[in-house]
Amino acid sequence: MPQQSLNRSEPVVATRSMQQDRFDTLTPRERDVFEKLVAGASNKEAGRQLGISPRTIEIHRARIFDKLSARNVTELVRIAVRLGIEH
Repeated sequence: MPQQSLNRSEPVVATRSMQQDRFDTLTPRERDVFEKLVAGASNKEAGRQLGISPRTIEIHRARIFDKLSARNVTELVRIAVRLGIEH
């Protein structure tokens, strides 16, 4: 059993490192949008706060999901927590 515990912790470390590498590929604007999404803002709210259209938010959002291999905002929140990103 102890061996299984060790094996289970390895992917978490690798995942965090991979997620950090992926997060580092985001542009500054994508990081701004990421922060708004993780904080719970809708596309419309994020657009207002950043001074861009909701459609532009949708484009950034799609790129963020693609770059971080996330399927939904819940996964973005998990990534933010793992990386220690405050929102």
